[in-house]
Parts: sequence; C-alpha cells; structure tokens
Amino acid sequence: MRHGALSVATVCLLVAACDASRQRLHHRRDPQTLVVAQAAAPLSLDPIRSLDTESGEVGQLLYEGLVRWKAGTSELEPCLATAWHVSADGKVWTFQLRDNVRFHDGTMVDAAAVVFSFKRLQDPSHPNYLGAEGTYWRTLLKDVVDERVVDANIVEIVLARPYAPLLADLAIFPIVSPAAVTKWGDLFASHPVGSGPFELESWTAGLDLVVRRNASYWDTAPMLDHIVFQVVVDARQRLIDLESGSVDFARSILPDEQSFVELHPDLALYHQAGNDVSYLALNMLHPPFDDVRVRRAANYAINKEPIVKLAYQGRAVVADGPLPSTQWAYHAPKTKYPYDPGLAKRLLAEAAADGKFDPDRVLRLYAPSTPRPYMAQPERVARFLQTALEQVGIKTELVLQPYAAHRASVESGEHDLALFGWTGDNGDPDNFLYVLFNTDHTVVGDAQNIAFYRQPDVDKMLVEAQGTVDEDARASIYARVQDRIAADAPWVPIAHSELVIAARADLEGVMLSALGQAVYQKIHRGEPR
Repeated sequence: MRHGALSVATVCLLVAACDASRQRLHHRRDPQTLVVAQAAAPLSLDPIRSLDTESGEVGQLLYEGLVRWKAGTSELEPCLATAWHVSADGKVWTFQLRDNVRFHDGTMVDAAAVVFSFKRLQDPSHPNYLGAEGTYWRTLLKDVVDERVVDANIVEIVLARPYAPLLADLAIFPIVSPAAVTKWGDLFASHPVGSGPFELESWTAGLDLVVRRNASYWDTAPMLDHIVFQVVVDARQRLIDLESGSVDFARSILPDEQSFVELHPDLALYHQAGNDVSYLALNMLHPPFDDVRVRRAANYAINKEPIVKLAYQGRAVVADGPLPSTQWAYHAPKTKYPYDPGLAKRLLAEAAADGKFDPDRVLRLYAPSTPRPYMAQPERVARFLQTALEQVGIKTELVLQPYAAHRASVESGEHDLALFGWTGDNGDPDNFLYVLFNTDHTVVGDAQNIAFYRQPDVDKMLVEAQGTVDEDARASIYARVQDRIAADAPWVPIAHSELVIAARADLEGVMLSALGQAVYQKIHRGEPR
C-alpha cells in the first residue's frame, strides 16, 4: 500500500470516531447535560454486587440510604430516614422513614422495602438472595441479625451487639425497589431502580451510560437534566476531549498534564486530599512472604518519595500505614521503614540462610493497567517498585491487566505481590482496617484483604473496636492495630493521593465530597434554575 493511501478499515474507523465525537458534542451543546470521561466502565449498577469506584460513582446518584453524608463533608444527616433512636443496650435501632418517597418505578419507599433490601443480602431462603456476590456487605453488616417492619414508615434494625460503624455503613447501603428486583432478578444490576436524584436512561456496557434527572425526587432537584459517563481509555484522549469541549469532566488525568489544565483559560482543576491508600500487598500465603524478614525487606527496599514526586507529580503524600492522616483514628506506627536497601539485603540474606528466601526465584508482581482514582499511573508505579525490589535481590515479573481482570486475579490470590489501592466507602476507619486486614475478608475468590493477613489478635481488636461506642476508646484500639500491622508488614504502604478532576471552566457549583467523588447534584452552568 502507498504511504498516502487509506484502507477501507481506516476510513471506517475515522467515520466511527467522527460519529462518536459528534455524539459527544451533541451532549456537550445541551447546557443541562454533563459529559464525564472515565478511564473504565462501571462493572455493575447494583452496589451490593460491585466495589469498583466507577460503579460507586453512578450508584450514589441512583440509590439512597437511610442516612447520607452532607455534601462536601463527612458529617451524617437524615436521608430516607428522618429520625432514629437507639435502645439503651445499643442493640435496637428504630428509624422513622420519610413520608411519600417513591422509587424511580413509582413504588413506595417504605419499611417493607428497607427490610427487603437487607434480606436479599442476609437470608439464604430469600428468592433474590445475592449469595457470594454479597460477601463484602455481609461481613460488614455481620452484627445486623434482623430487620422488622413496625409500621409502613417505621423499621427496626436489630444487632447482636452494639456496632459503632452502623450509621456510616447505612449511609452507603442502598435501599432498592423490591418490585424491580423481583421483576429483573439477576438482571437487576443492569436495570437498577432506587430513589436517588437521577435514574438510569441507557447503558451501553463498556462505552457509555446516561442518567436523567429524577423528576419526582423528594429533595432539592438536581440542576442537570442528564449526566453522560463515557469510557475513554486513553488518558491523552480524555484531555483532548476536555479541551475540545466534547466532554465537561475528565477523570484520571495524567499527573504531568495537570499543570496544563491549571494554566488553560477554558479549563479548571479541582483537587483535595483523597480518602484512599495505594499499597503493595505481599501475599502471606505464598513463600517467601510467609517470612516477616522478607516482608520487612520489601518495605526497606522502596523509596517512596520519588514515587510520589514522579508518578503522582507531588499530588499525594507518602503513606506509613493504611489510614490517611485525615482519618480521625490515624496513628503514626511505632515501626518505621525508612529507605534502607542495605538493611533489606541483610534481612534477605538471613532469610536465605534459613532456607526461607530463594534469590533466584522470580515472583509474580500483579498491577492494573487501568488508572485508578488513587493511582493515575499504575504501570509507572509498578515499574518503580519492580526496579527497587530487583536492586535488593527480589526478582519479579510484571503481570499487567485491565482493572476488572486484575481485581479478579488478586481477589483469588494468584499473585505473590500485588499493586492495589482502596478508596474508603465511608468516613469510618473500620472501612479501612476491618475490610483490608481482618480474616473475614480473606475468602479466596472474593478477598479484600489481598495480603491474606490472618492474625487472631488483630481480628479480636478490630471486632472490639466495632463494639466500642466511645470514639477515643476506639482510636486507642485502632492505634494498637496500626502498630501491629506495621510490625507484621503485610503491605508496603505507598501513598495517599489527592482526588483530582479536570473540568470545563464554565461549570459552577463543582464540589468534591470528603469520600472522593464529585457532588454532581450541585453542578450547573450559569445561574442555577
């Protein structure tokens, strides 16, 4: 073929690209439509079934809980429940529901719907029981033993013991339409019906998803008619689309391109400290990471400062443990791991002399190829880690996969080491420490604790903290937990990132939540209607 000629396939691709661009511009020209470019697609629109950030971002528009987070803060306020009280023994919570709230399908949000939403998670005899898909939530709410309809607008939640994180968990627990779940069964995840400010209009898996304003919403109406979430895998293309005006919001902009956004007269960069952590998990079920000396050596081998400077462009802080310093229970651990490759080599030599470390073995280092909110350049970070480990004598092969495949692999424990991260679902430290380090979350195939860290005394402290209502007493327990985790070294904590979103400058009311999401209900162009 001559260099100047275009193949039929190339022409078709160009036409398709133009069509896609025209479609984006159509949405962009509508002042009441916001177009959001994301690096990955939601995995499920049933929040009980999926824990990825993209699913959660859409889910918080479609569903509501009994309580919610006040916009832009970590303060809880009433939502579907207007009031609640707790029994003297802390085991029975009674919620008064809001009058005349309807799901998107027109059915009532009542006590029966609340009970239904819990029972499909907890009761194996329920016709819509979620089974293994509900493991994360089932362990999180393991102390909830029953729910009871008192009357149409009053529901009781019964606990086995006092449970301090309950309200924070209920702020993100979705109340779903029983009629829709019954109608769609397992397909409910792609036909979601909640009571939130937006409802699903269309979803082309892997391409785009459109939500429209809920015209019957009980609270202040959103200022936008539609939000379009588009998958734009290439980071440079997301920025090009933003600059051209074909999209309004762009997630996961490369750190070294963020200064361009800040200097561009038509663009704006929004950022704040994120409620997250990125880390290198060391699989304790796999030798050599069943030996604490090897795990500690990996910690001493990693110089985190250049990673934060180069891979995050300074929009992160070095992590010394799982909790961001913005969390009320943050504690600087007693065991420190300054960059010390010499000490790392000595520890590895000791382990090798005892037959616990083979310097010739090549270990599998898994990493996502898809940008994540807590890590915009995961491959770059993974290669930093690989080089640092190699320099002290830990050989690795890098296994790069798109996010969904990476997540499935690490939850199944295929890795020796895994680069991953976590964005807190609520403002409670339990959502980091219990989820990421308790034995309950080491079920192979659905693990959130992907270091497979199993320590009965840590489990005991985490359960004790859940049952402790006094915040100072809980903080004391969590300090001991963080000290123990640091000493055992199941992770190499890497960074707590900033949440960064690039946007068109003509948008007003842009606000980022304390939990790491845009507050889409507040966004508008020009004067709010």
